[in-house]
Amino acid sequence: MHHQKIIKNSFIILLYFGFTSILLGQEDAEIVRLKKEIQQELVDTSKVTIHLKIANLYLKSNTDSAFVNLNKALKLSQKANVKPKIASVLYEVGYYYDKIGNYKDAIDYYNKSLLIYEKLNNRNQMAIIYNYIGRNYSKLYAEDRAIEYYLKSLTLNKEFSNQDGIASNYSSIGNLYYNEENYELAEKYFRDALLIYETLNDKRGISKSYTNIANALADNGKISEGLDYYKKSITIGEELGDHFGIAINYNNIGDCYINLNQYNEALEYLQKTLKIGKDIDEKDLQSLALLNISDVQNRQRNYQSAIYAARESYALAEITGNLVYKLENLLQASIAYEGLGNDALALERLKQYTAANDSLLKMDRAKKIKLFNTLNLLEKSHYTIEDLSKTSEEAQSNYEREKKYTNFLIIAVVIFAFLLILLIQQNSSKKKAYSLLEFKNYEVNKMKDEIHKQSKKLEQLNSTKDKFFSIIAHDLKNPFSSISGFTELMIENNEVYDEKQRLRFLKVIKGSAAKVSSLLDNLLIWASSQSGKLKFNPKNINLAKQVADVISFLEIQAINKDITISNTVDKTIFVKADGNMLDTILRNLISNAIKFTQPKGEIQIYSTLKGESVEISVNDNGVGISEAEIEAIFSVKEVCSTLGTSNEQGSGLGLILCKDFVESHGGKIWVESVVNEGSEFKFTLPIWKD
Repeated sequence: MHHQKIIKNSFIILLYFGFTSILLGQEDAEIVRLKKEIQQELVDTSKVTIHLKIANLYLKSNTDSAFVNLNKALKLSQKANVKPKIASVLYEVGYYYDKIGNYKDAIDYYNKSLLIYEKLNNRNQMAIIYNYIGRNYSKLYAEDRAIEYYLKSLTLNKEFSNQDGIASNYSSIGNLYYNEENYELAEKYFRDALLIYETLNDKRGISKSYTNIANALADNGKISEGLDYYKKSITIGEELGDHFGIAINYNNIGDCYINLNQYNEALEYLQKTLKIGKDIDEKDLQSLALLNISDVQNRQRNYQSAIYAARESYALAEITGNLVYKLENLLQASIAYEGLGNDALALERLKQYTAANDSLLKMDRAKKIKLFNTLNLLEKSHYTIEDLSKTSEEAQSNYEREKKYTNFLIIAVVIFAFLLILLIQQNSSKKKAYSLLEFKNYEVNKMKDEIHKQSKKLEQLNSTKDKFFSIIAHDLKNPFSSISGFTELMIENNEVYDEKQRLRFLKVIKGSAAKVSSLLDNLLIWASSQSGKLKFNPKNINLAKQVADVISFLEIQAINKDITISNTVDKTIFVKADGNMLDTILRNLISNAIKFTQPKGEIQIYSTLKGESVEISVNDNGVGISEAEIEAIFSVKEVCSTLGTSNEQGSGLGLILCKDFVESHGGKIWVESVVNEGSEFKFTLPIWKD
């Protein structure tokens, strides 16, 4: 059943935060003790720590009180002006918003905390926050941003071999793919996490990984394999006394047996889920178990039992406010009444189901609009198209002023020369006057040459500006039209489309947004380089490590096309280079290689010493480039974009940036290629000398 997939996802989220209601009595006593302790404490930083402990305890039962204590902690930390404490409190405020579902404010506060931790160079905490930011973007359906932050966190965790953090990253990435119904990749990342948890002997992590793997297998049609992993998770849950986790696994096993049409086995496990739900007083869990029991009874034609279970489940869902469960129970009741021949009650429940479903769809549409607006707020850049336009208009205005100033100088010089001739005629011989006039003419011609050079330079700037806007007009128009069109289709006709159509539309919107983001990144870097705002700051850089970092950032693109990237750059080579510029060069060349290489292809990156410089090569076995295209590939006058082997798109600016930045280092860049055999991009950089 469709509702079981939705419900399974909701309980995956609950597993992250844990089950806490049975501890509330102990927490109340701890809160009373901490409140007494804070009254006796005199040091502000110590008070901050106590307020954070109280807030974390309240977060499980009373979010308003949690927020009050977080506010007090934030004011005290800012008063004390201790940066680590301020960062810690900002992180906890972000976690508070994360827990209550306010993902925008959660990301804002996580970022504020991140800024301080970056200055403190606390890379461990940075990795944790990157992972949480990624999780919040995932909840906002911004999968491209989510994976970006997961990979940032993964890079840092790998840097200092934080195995627990790496496993958490793998689980997060796996859940991202699971929610997109890419079960093969989801399973791969869940298994990677499992290997680490087994090495660490982290039983909770192992149990969680077993459940995640089971979900991916079962939803991918491998139900018998999924059942084995659910049972493995239950065995560890029994060791740990994790009743809530056991109940979730029992429910998922029941779901599997329903899909296998083994209804007696399904009822056995669902009854176990119901019993644990009652023992720990978890009403949502009870409501879920009864809903699935009602489904099984309907399938077995035990219609009276199905009605009884649906009524109980509906009553519990009304207490917890779970609209999805209420909706599904109305449908089960309608099926049962129809089976009993009571058409009147069956029709009444069906009408209630339809009305509730319409209401839920409206709420879902409003929620999606709200999420879309939230993403817009988060994604506002400091550099906008209007800023770029303003910069170009200022350049044009400067050109006009320079032109007027030049004309004025020419007129002034001519007048000056004329007056000088008159003065010479009055006070000197004709020969002397002629010589002086000849000299002045030389000066005028020299100034004219300078003016002509400036005019040419300004014309070139104007031409670059025109090319700049033609790129913006051409490459931004289509993706924004796609985003606008498909968003309006989903808002206006949401009831018409099924889940697959809406997912397809969202993937189109996501792809268009990613294209716009990539284009803006290259445009902003290019604009900064052309305006002289991008400073050249060479440092001593380990070339192999820089290449490895870029490969790690682009790893997901290569994985999606099953492309192997080989890094054989000499680890002993250090270059004198600007880190940001080198990162941009490598990112564009490797990304292009991935783009134009067929699935299951290979990319090789290697280095060759050439005297006082090093030659870096990015070699692929892709589609290759014709001689005509090679002549124009680095020219701003002929910017063009070609579709990749999987229809990837680009702006055509990447290689222009590479050429500018390589030449800024005093190097050169070129390409050697054979059509249908592959391409090899090469560039040189100076070696660092102590």
